[in-house]
Amino acid sequence: MASNPHGSWSGGGTGWSATQSSGSWSHLTPSHSGAPSPQRGWDDLSPQGASHYNSHYDLSTGGVEMGYMGAATQHQSAQQYQDPNLIGPQAYHDQHHHRQHRGYDRLRDDQTPLQAAPQTVGADTGYRSPMDPNNSKGYFHVGPSAPEIRPSTAGPSKFKRFWKSQWAMMLCFLFGAACAGGHYVFYSTLDGKPAKDQLVMQRYGTLIAFGAKAGLSASVIMAYRQRVWVTVRKRLMTVGALDSLFALTGTLSALFSWEMITNSKIALLLGLFVWVAPLTVVLTANTLQVELRQTVFKTTCPGIRSLNFTFEETDDWRNPTKVGKYYEVPIPFWNTTKRAGDGDDDDWFDYYTGPGSVLEQTLTVAAFMGETVMRKNAQVETCGSGWNCTFELKFVAPAYKCIELASGVGSKPANLTQESGSIAPPFDTDVLVPKGINTYYAFAEGGEYSKTQLNDVLAGGIPKTKRPDPVNLGAFRTEPIIWIGYATRADPDKPLPPTRDSPGWESAFVPKIFGCENYEASYTVTFAYTDGKQTTNVTSLNFIRPVINTTYLPLVESQDDTADNITAIPESNYIFPRDKRAYRLTAAYHSLGLIARSFLNGTVTINQRDANGVPMINTDAVQTNLLDLEANYFPNSNLQTQLQKFYSDIILSMLSNPQFASVVWAAKPDRQSGLGQSRAELDGDDELKYPCERSRTAPVYRYHVRDFWIVYGVSILLAFVGVVAGMFAIRENGGVTRDTGFSDIVAATRGKKLDRVDWSEGRGVEVNYDVKKMKMGYGFVEGNTGGTRAGRLGVVGVRDDLKYGFGFEGDLTRVRRTGDVVKRLSSYSSFENPNNR
Repeated sequence: MASNPHGSWSGGGTGWSATQSSGSWSHLTPSHSGAPSPQRGWDDLSPQGASHYNSHYDLSTGGVEMGYMGAATQHQSAQQYQDPNLIGPQAYHDQHHHRQHRGYDRLRDDQTPLQAAPQTVGADTGYRSPMDPNNSKGYFHVGPSAPEIRPSTAGPSKFKRFWKSQWAMMLCFLFGAACAGGHYVFYSTLDGKPAKDQLVMQRYGTLIAFGAKAGLSASVIMAYRQRVWVTVRKRLMTVGALDSLFALTGTLSALFSWEMITNSKIALLLGLFVWVAPLTVVLTANTLQVELRQTVFKTTCPGIRSLNFTFEETDDWRNPTKVGKYYEVPIPFWNTTKRAGDGDDDDWFDYYTGPGSVLEQTLTVAAFMGETVMRKNAQVETCGSGWNCTFELKFVAPAYKCIELASGVGSKPANLTQESGSIAPPFDTDVLVPKGINTYYAFAEGGEYSKTQLNDVLAGGIPKTKRPDPVNLGAFRTEPIIWIGYATRADPDKPLPPTRDSPGWESAFVPKIFGCENYEASYTVTFAYTDGKQTTNVTSLNFIRPVINTTYLPLVESQDDTADNITAIPESNYIFPRDKRAYRLTAAYHSLGLIARSFLNGTVTINQRDANGVPMINTDAVQTNLLDLEANYFPNSNLQTQLQKFYSDIILSMLSNPQFASVVWAAKPDRQSGLGQSRAELDGDDELKYPCERSRTAPVYRYHVRDFWIVYGVSILLAFVGVVAGMFAIRENGGVTRDTGFSDIVAATRGKKLDRVDWSEGRGVEVNYDVKKMKMGYGFVEGNTGGTRAGRLGVVGVRDDLKYGFGFEGDLTRVRRTGDVVKRLSSYSSFENPNNR
C-alpha cells in the first residue's frame, strides 16, 4: 500500500483511495467499481450502501489509522473483529441480514495480540501495538472497540515446561517399562497358586498392562509429534495428506492415505505402533491362565502313625495297656511256668508260644494283597477330605538281609556268612531246572523255634514237673535262614522247549540261589495317600544287627531236657525268657519273620510233559506276588528284591491296626496311638501333627512367562526405537520440542499467502476439495513485502520479514543465516533432499 503525506492515498491492489483535507483523511472511496477485495479481509458494503469511514494520518510514522462504522443496521454497534483462522479469510454473511465486518492482523512470531481501546465514531479510534507503544513501526488498529488483551508475564510453569521437553518422552517410556516389570512380578506371585478371586486378579493385571501400554504409547506419540514436524519441513505434501499425517494417531482412515504413507514412513510406523499398542493389554492378560494342576503344600497332618517296637519290651499280657476305650494288642502269644499257688515273687516266667491271631490276620491280608494294608478312612483322617498327602516315616523294625549265593547252570553255591559264623545252603542248583525239576525251591524252617518246648505240660504250657525248669526252656536259640532257589527264563519272550530232550533246554533257564537273614533295621519309608489308595516306598534300609546272633548247626541235636532239639552257636547269644525286655522284643521280631516264612516254604515243579503247561505247585507263595502268574508261575526275575519288599509290606501293614502295642504317633513316638480318635480330636491336638505334603488337583494360576516377555519385549523394543526416532527428530528441529495442539497449528498457519485460497465450501463447514489437492510444506514464509496486510484486529503497516509457517508450493523460501543477517535465496517448490523422509 502506498501513502502520500501531501496529497491522496490509494491502497495498492486493494481497490480503495482516499483524499486529504486539512491534514486528515476524510473519505475512503473505491478506486474502481465493486466491493473491497475479500483477500484483504474486507467485507462488501451493507445492502443500504451507506458506510462511514473516518481516517487519520499520522505524519510521525507514515502509517494509516482507519475506522469503520457499517450501516447494516443503524442501531447496532460495530462488532469486534475475529481471528480469520477460526472462520476463514472471507467474511461471514449470515442469513438473518446482519453482517459483521471482519479484519485480520498477521502478527510476526515475536509479536503479541494488539490491545483494543474504546472507539467513538468520527474521532481517532486507532490504538498501538503493546510491543510498539510509540507507534514507531506504523502498526495501528482500525476498527471498533475491543476488550483489552494483555499477555501474561509469568510464563509457563515448570511442570508445563518439563512436559513439553524431551524428558517427558523418556519418562513415559520408563513408566511403561516399569509397569511391564511390575506386571511380571505380579503374575509371578500368582503362578502355581490356587485360582482364587480370578476376576479381581485379572482386573489388576489388566490395569497394570494398561499402564504399560499407556506409558509406551505416550512416549511414541510424543516421538510421532516431533517426527511430523520434521516430515512437513522436509517434504511437500497435499493438504489432504497433511490431514492424514496430523490425524494419524486418532483417525483410522488416515492410515489409507497413500501419499502420506510414501512421504512419511517413519511417522507412519510410529502411528501404527499407537494403533496396535492395545494388543499389549490383551495378549499379556492372556499369559495368566487357569488350569487343573496338582498343587502341593508343605504343612502338617494329624493322624499319622508310626512303629515303635520298644513298647513290646514292656508290654505285659497280664496287665495290658489301655488307650482310650480299647486295650493294646501284643504281637505274640505266651505260655507260662507259673504253677497254681505261685505268687508274683516266685521263680516263674512266661515264654513264647507263637504269633498272635490278630497279627496273623493282618499280615495274611497283606500277603494276599501283595501290598501294604491301609487303615480304614486313613486318607480322610490324615489328609483331610478331598486331599491327597505324602509323608515320610523313620523307625526301627525287622527286615530280611538277602545275599545271592549262586547263579547259573552248574554253579556251586557259596556259604552264607553271618556275624556269628557261616552256614552252607541246604541244596544246590541241581534241584532247579534245567538239571532239576523245580522252578522254585524254598526252605525256611531250619532252626525254627519249637512251639512244644516240653512234652509233659498242663494247659498254657505249664510244666508238670517240679522246679527247676530246664535252662533252655523257651530260649530263642537261632533265627531260621530263608533259603530260596529259583530259575528264571533266559528269554521270557520265547516259549520254553517242551521237554528235557528238546533242543535248547539247557540254555532256556538260569538257576539262582540266595539266602536271607532276619535283621533289625532302620527304615525310611514314604507313604502316599492318592485318591483313596495307599502306596509305600522304602527309600532307605540300613541293617543294624541280626535278630538272633547265632549260627544254626543243622546236624547237632540239643541234649538239654527240652523238646526243642535246635542247636546254634554261640550258646551265649541265646535269648532267655528271664531277660524280659530283650526276650519280648525278639519274640515280636520272630513272630513277624515266622508269618512271612510260612508263605515261602515249598516248591513249584515244572510240567514234565510240556514245560509250557501248568506246573505242580506245592507252596503258599502262590498266594503272594512272588510268583508271576502271567509267566506260568515262574518266580519274578527280581525275586530277591521282591522278597524283601514282601516282608516290609506285611510289617508296614501293622499300621492298619492302631491297636497293636507297637503302633505309635509319628509326631510322638513315645505315645501309643490306640483307637477311637475322631478327626476333630486329632485336629485339635497340635502335638500329634506331623510334617507332610498335602496335594490335590485343583484350578491354579499358570503363568506363561515366555509369551509374556515376547509381547512386552517387542512392545518395549519398538517403543524404544520410537523414542530414539523422536530424539533425532528433536535434534533435526533445532533442539526444540513441538506439539500438534490447536495453538501450535494456529501459529504455524499465519502465513499471509494462505489467504489467497478459498478454503471453505458451501457454508464453510467442509474444506474445498480442490484445496486438499494443493501441496504445502512447513518452512520460511514471507510476512509482508512492501504493502499492507490484514491484521488480526485490523490493518497493520508495512513490514518485510520471514517466519516459520505453512505455505503452498512455491511460497516457501530458502534462507541462509549469517549471524544476525538473513539472506533470502529463492522460493522453491521442492526440497533439497527429497529422500529424507
